[in-house]
Amino acid sequence: MRSAPRVSRCVREWLAAGSRAVVVGVHSRACHLRLPGGRLMVLVAADVPLSPNGVAADVGAAAWRRGQTVALGADDLDAAEIWEPRPRVGRLAPSELADRLRTPRAMALAAGAGGSLLPLLWASWDVWGIAVPARRLCAAAIRGTPAAVAAAAHRLAGLGPGLTPSGDDFLSGFAAAWVLVGESVGLSGAARARVTTALCRGARAGASPLGWAWLAHSVRGELPEPMTRFASELFSPEPRDLGRSLRGVLAVGASSGTDWTVGFLLGAAAVLESRSW
Repeated sequence: MRSAPRVSRCVREWLAAGSRAVVVGVHSRACHLRLPGGRLMVLVAADVPLSPNGVAADVGAAAWRRGQTVALGADDLDAAEIWEPRPRVGRLAPSELADRLRTPRAMALAAGAGGSLLPLLWASWDVWGIAVPARRLCAAAIRGTPAAVAAAAHRLAGLGPGLTPSGDDFLSGFAAAWVLVGESVGLSGAARARVTTALCRGARAGASPLGWAWLAHSVRGELPEPMTRFASELFSPEPRDLGRSLRGVLAVGASSGTDWTVGFLLGAAAVLESRSW
């Protein structure tokens, strides 16, 4: 690898002793590499926002080939800026957090991507068969019933188009809300883990490789860079103007950012209604 100006803290830990990886996907400005043990690393151009499994470097990714083996030395990352993908979460009263979430909801409805899961926020109209399992996921999380959470997640994983299907993006947003909103308002760690563990168990078989990688990070509160920026402002001790950071989230992919936002908003609502208080 050439110089790596920015690297997620997670990847820096994975490669602390160096490793080898196999290129499993090549895109115009990114490469996907499979590390020993199955972890997926995303190598992107230096000006592309980082993901929790990402490295941003000027490496000419488009010239790489699927199946190519790449040596990843720890020395390559010594000079890199380490980015933390888990936002800081301040403690907020449930009523305060509910008030703060009204603006992102309104903005998502006004500016979210077409062809996304936005209708789930305001109507029962179905998209790719997602509406029913999405409602069941919310209800199961509120009740704290792991078997029902897993069943709903199994139905959602992999649904819809895209490199990360809409169902995967939705689940990542939902899991992120359950972890971070739950932490902010004081939901117990056991109650949060009960839902996120079941969600991962249900989603594992059907999620896309990249969707699964991001979901596995989401249940630890580790998010892509635009989502981390939004969450840091949402959970700040003093109220912030969330407009700019949410626009950054909505701009991710063709509809991935919007689908993630829908999952996050419905997950946050489920936390606030949870019977685990």
